[in-house]
Amino acid sequence: MSLSPTRQRQAPCPCGSRRSLAACCLPWEEAFQHLVSRLVTFAASSRLRRREGSAAAVFWNTQRPIQPGRGQAAAENLRFLEWFLLDQPTRRGGAPLLGEFADAAAGLSQREEDLLFALLLQPVRAHEVTETLGPRGVQVKDLLTGTERALGPLGLAEPPIRSDIMICRLVPLGRLTRPGPGLLALPAAGREELLAYLRTAYRMARPARHVSLEDFLDGAAHLYHHFFLLRGRELGGRACETVPRAAFAPGRAVYKGTDGSRIRAGLDRQPELVRDIETGDEVRYAWIDPGRAITRAAVLVRSGEVQVSADSREDLSDARRLVETCLRGLIEPRGQHAEETGAPAASDTSRSGPGAPGEAFFARILERWLDTPSPLLDERTPREACRTRAGRRQVAALVLGLERDFGRLKRLGRAGADLTPLRERLDLPSESDRDRATPRRSRI
Repeated sequence: MSLSPTRQRQAPCPCGSRRSLAACCLPWEEAFQHLVSRLVTFAASSRLRRREGSAAAVFWNTQRPIQPGRGQAAAENLRFLEWFLLDQPTRRGGAPLLGEFADAAAGLSQREEDLLFALLLQPVRAHEVTETLGPRGVQVKDLLTGTERALGPLGLAEPPIRSDIMICRLVPLGRLTRPGPGLLALPAAGREELLAYLRTAYRMARPARHVSLEDFLDGAAHLYHHFFLLRGRELGGRACETVPRAAFAPGRAVYKGTDGSRIRAGLDRQPELVRDIETGDEVRYAWIDPGRAITRAAVLVRSGEVQVSADSREDLSDARRLVETCLRGLIEPRGQHAEETGAPAASDTSRSGPGAPGEAFFARILERWLDTPSPLLDERTPREACRTRAGRRQVAALVLGLERDFGRLKRLGRAGADLTPLRERLDLPSESDRDRATPRRSRI
């Protein structure tokens, strides 16, 4: 028996924090879906559509021109959208299109900015499921490096089984980890074929000696998709989109109400509607998706008026249908309005300004990083966490992880950031300083 939307949101969060899902990691999932919808709108701009054809020929491994309306455009396929904005090969010193979006985007929430930061840092990799963790997700191992991580259940429409291969970008989501917008799932039988295909492509490309297989694949992530097209589907693999595909187009519908008490009573009877805020004569409801427990729209009831607002045309249309059905005879439509605020910057003009695309965004995030509460530090800021010995070790591990991520971007020739000022402000020694301070044992 499936849980009601309210009970789903109040269930314990799978991250193990002992808080409800709605008060812990679910707002991060909602922010991730909002961010992806903004990227769909960004990719639909005329400037990016002009660059889409040549990229599609590489991703789909075909000489035929892109065919809009058949799931090949970036706005129609989240796997292609993710690769188009993040992973398509650029010239040395270039940057992904997502860096341009990050520098220019306006109206992002802090969670959306943190998720965008993580998307720019994390690579696409092939992972093997080594253990199922029940409702808490699965344990996965990087096929190339052997690194193991826990992958939460959010974003997984079908729970994978042990030995399945998951090709995706792992994005920190609060205290959980979720796959990026696109996901390729292969059965265990495709593991050796995939590795052989990637190593053969590496040898045939003849990269310089200092380029490792991992760095080569980070600059040629489309090879994973090529293997899926050539062999993965025949082996029983599947391609998934981990979030709904909807363009960011916030809108609002306004209705005139005749009886406030009957309107509230009618809305209270709908299991998908949850009272969110109640102040005086105003009551705000959240319309919850019964399948994913996330908020799709908001319904505001105040004296003589009912407002329905959502961040996409699809959600607004569905929410209007729900409200008009349950309040038939109690409301009359006044009109529908498109919101002007909160839309992402997706101008048709190319970005201009000093530095590579993404550098300004990285600098902005790192400037506030010290004083931003982190779920990984029990909602403390890094500056606060450094006041204890255990917290200091946690912050040092986070900074070391950021340094390795930026080092990978540097090897790819992309925009990065120097974390030395961050270490100085936290009084954290660098790895070289730590090595010099550690006395070497004399050989006997």
